[in-house]
Amino acid sequence: MCLALGGCSITTSTSTDIDPTPLSGTISGQPWSFSTGNTDGFLSEGQDDFFATFYESSFTPCSGIEPSGPHVIISIPKAPGDYTMDLSRNMTFVDGDNNLVAIDGRIIVDTVSTTSVTGGVHGTYDDENDVNGQFAITVCPSDN
Repeated sequence: MCLALGGCSITTSTSTDIDPTPLSGTISGQPWSFSTGNTDGFLSEGQDDFFATFYESSFTPCSGIEPSGPHVIISIPKAPGDYTMDLSRNMTFVDGDNNLVAIDGRIIVDTVSTTSVTGGVHGTYDDENDVNGQFAITVCPSDN
């Protein structure tokens, strides 16, 4: 995935506590708060995890038109449970040309339906790239 995204860096974190508050934190040292997210139906099809994007801006999920600006891409398991991040299940902090992959963190999936996923996540790349909290995202059909 790093080569397809134009290069990236990888780091690990040590804190995996997940806040009970809405997902927020910092991307590239700037405050960031989650607003809207969705899965990529095509990239999620046939996989154990959803390929999910989380944005600060509001948009119509599954429309094929996503906002620009800082966001995170997270590999969200398709089954409820408590998961540790690693090389195959990780999160990427995206800001412009920067793709920073955090491989240590934690994801808790509370509910999964055909239309949504809820849970919590905590991922840290460094002091300037850290998000933590609860989320609800839309599951897009595989033809999107």
